[in-house]
Amino acid sequence: MNIDGLITPALLVDKDKLVRNVASMADKARKSRVALRPHIKTHKCIEIANLQTEYGAQGITVSTSGEAEAFINAGFSDLTLAFPLVPYKIRHALQLAQRASLNVLVDHPSIITALEAECIAANQTMTVLLKVNSGYPRCGIDPAQRGSITLAQQINDASHLTFGGILTHAGHAYYSKSRAELSSIAEEEQNIMLQFTQRLQTEGLDPITVSIGATPTTTITERFQEGITEIRPGNYVFFDNTQVMLGVCELSDCALSVLASVVSVQSDYLVIDAGASTLSKDVGASHIDPNQGYGVVLTSIHDETPTQAKIVSLSHVHGKIQFDNRSSHSSFTPGDLIRIIPNHSCLTTNLFDHYYIIDGNRVTGTWQIQRERLRTPLSHSEK
Repeated sequence: MNIDGLITPALLVDKDKLVRNVASMADKARKSRVALRPHIKTHKCIEIANLQTEYGAQGITVSTSGEAEAFINAGFSDLTLAFPLVPYKIRHALQLAQRASLNVLVDHPSIITALEAECIAANQTMTVLLKVNSGYPRCGIDPAQRGSITLAQQINDASHLTFGGILTHAGHAYYSKSRAELSSIAEEEQNIMLQFTQRLQTEGLDPITVSIGATPTTTITERFQEGITEIRPGNYVFFDNTQVMLGVCELSDCALSVLASVVSVQSDYLVIDAGASTLSKDVGASHIDPNQGYGVVLTSIHDETPTQAKIVSLSHVHGKIQFDNRSSHSSFTPGDLIRIIPNHSCLTTNLFDHYYIIDGNRVTGTWQIQRERLRTPLSHSEK
């Protein structure tokens, strides 16, 4: 089948580009002698994770208990749950850790206490990573504060916990306005983690894992500093318009696209069957171009050069496209196909159930997206 035979909206993955992106990051990790533990929240796909493993990934990173369970069920045995634990999720994490090697993440003393108590009750040990804030104001401890050493010591002193190391995510890299600013953040991310490592070592604590993440910082870095042991990029398998705007990649590197149909032709705009439930409402790098719209409209389903068209608004299942030349829309009729590079491939993926794998214009297969389906639902009553 060719892509013009698909029912829209459809999620397409160009396999050649996917493989090229996977191979490139794996090669960079090998050259820097760091472990590559890719974040699978971007793709949530067993076949893609298998491809990453084939190219040398050493374990995977997940964000949720559902992702962890799905990939353990598929045979993956080395995972980091890179999202801070809360009390009622601890027992499920322990259950998963009975089936695979699972590192968990903390940034608060009460969770360390609760985790230790549950591990003692279950007669089970758990490897724990300390989340570090390296400049992105979200989760994590301040590595410059004395309390950060105290938390690491609390983990190390617990009878049923193993202090596995430290982990950060330089998410503020996504707000860079230039390649120079992005490079500065990438360097700072490593420096902060290496300086904190030295502070820990001075206190007799040796973090085996010193893990950094974010596709922008790992892609732009040519070689990682000695002492960084692991990288956790996720978006790099597909890239997207945000990465293009940041200068991380070229549009031709983007492996993921959305195929949509024109459903209505109005006097000065088109309507397509790809709305917020297909493209998300992520505005991408709007700090660079506030008028970029909700993705890049390609010239045609066969021509991957960008047009001047803008996806100017999204409702639930409708998208509105306008051209700089308002007469350009007149060449379209309902049923015509339009291809879009989304602003945020991770969010777009999460809105679909499967990918169509393509080779040129030919569909060669379908790969399932592992949505959030826990075999045993969790509840707050498990606290």
